[in-house]
Amino acid sequence: MIFLLCCSSNGEEKHFKKPKDLPPQTSNREQLSQTLQRQKFQTQNHQKEDRQDDLATQAKQDLKEKTFGITPYKKHFFSLITQNDSYFSVFIDRYYTAGQGILYSSKEGSYGFLDYIGLLKGATSWSLAINQSIYAPKDRLASNPCVGSHPYGGYLNFGFFLHHRSQNALENMSIRVGMVGKASMAEETQGLIHSLIGSVILKGWSTQIENEFILNLHYDWTYRAHLTDFGIFSLDVLPMVDVALGNANIYLKGGAVFRIGHNLSSTFLPQGIVGENGGSNTGRVYSDGLGYYLFVGSYGGYVARNVFIQGNSFKPNRAELTPWIGGVVAGIAIVSGVMSFSYEAFFLSKEFKKQESSHGIGSLVFSWSF
Repeated sequence: MIFLLCCSSNGEEKHFKKPKDLPPQTSNREQLSQTLQRQKFQTQNHQKEDRQDDLATQAKQDLKEKTFGITPYKKHFFSLITQNDSYFSVFIDRYYTAGQGILYSSKEGSYGFLDYIGLLKGATSWSLAINQSIYAPKDRLASNPCVGSHPYGGYLNFGFFLHHRSQNALENMSIRVGMVGKASMAEETQGLIHSLIGSVILKGWSTQIENEFILNLHYDWTYRAHLTDFGIFSLDVLPMVDVALGNANIYLKGGAVFRIGHNLSSTFLPQGIVGENGGSNTGRVYSDGLGYYLFVGSYGGYVARNVFIQGNSFKPNRAELTPWIGGVVAGIAIVSGVMSFSYEAFFLSKEFKKQESSHGIGSLVFSWSF
């Protein structure tokens, strides 16, 4: 230990112990620098973790695409549909006489638990739709249609659809809620349109189906089978099955559609009859590029319930169903990743006992992808 000798003012010597070396004091600038370094280190760690999460998410998506053999289509879809028996023949105005609707479909991707609902594993998308359908008997001038004829009726509904797509298969599931009866505003809609075009105003709407809340489930599956190529054109066939369960429709149907055209892999089937009978098909495209095709097909099945023919639940039937039914469909479609158009004609077999002849309906769809 070292001692220092110092002289005081009175000449006395005093001994002082040299203090031990103290740790260096950190300046404010050094503290700020250390804080910034720590923050930079933490930011880099977070960015690294985010990149790892992104890579993991991308790896899952790549695995999903590799597994299902498709690339999810990253465009939204919007369509307007109008259907009328006059689009099939200007001399027809009866039974299912008109329908209209709007539809929005999401882009394809991963949607959590929705990915696991259904039987088909593939790219997931969903749709929302609002539709109105209008029904009338053959005798347009009778204020009280005869017993057993098709009743007056309307159907206003909101639908949620869930879609799964693999390379050559499409699964659609939907739930529709709405109203039949006066609440559907079918009488007002038909009256407005007929007054605008100078057509006959139907007299029997006071006898229409009464108000009833509708809850209906739909499920359909379509498979796309390539048959052959010749030049820039291809031929394929799309077998399908369609099931409905609810207080509006109960049925089981199956059929197949042949298509001939260009770029057929970009889409499946056009929209069906508004609110029922394959209406869960959106007709959307799943890739860019121009496509066009002609199509023709047929279907058949068993119908156990049709509120638009039988009338309200738990009340005497307005008309007696013909349970085994069938139909033919044909049309043309021009599709692209921007705008699309289709015309489809339905020729339907007799649906109730006193129906005098088969019925036709035409469908026009205008759609956009964005």
